[in-house]
Amino acid sequence: MASAHADLAARQRELVAALVAGAAPPAGVDQRRVEIQALALLRKRSRSVAKRHPELAAALGPGFWAAFQGYAKAAPPADCSSADARAFVRYLASPAGRGHLSPEARQAVRAIRRRGMLPGLLRARP
Repeated sequence: MASAHADLAARQRELVAALVAGAAPPAGVDQRRVEIQALALLRKRSRSVAKRHPELAAALGPGFWAAFQGYAKAAPPADCSSADARAFVRYLASPAGRGHLSPEARQAVRAIRRRGMLPGLLRARP
């Protein structure tokens, strides 16, 4: 009985990793269905971030989705959507994410910093 529980727990961990981290799904699980659900979860996660920072989503415009995908590849989901939103803004301020920033998006990141949500990001350089 303990072995069956351990096996089930291991398969559940594998499934979660496949859904949120791009790992291979457990044996016997339809990979295409996992990919579809993983994309749906990623889009839901991006919508939560966009709701937290609508000015940033608007400034990124059609590039928001590409920027979020770039962030999400390296960042597993945070504990809550506000933490995920903060981490996304940190990503955009990092060398890896700056390529997504138009002048309007850079201004939106600065505005978020001024509100005190992310101190120290995108400070003026000497």
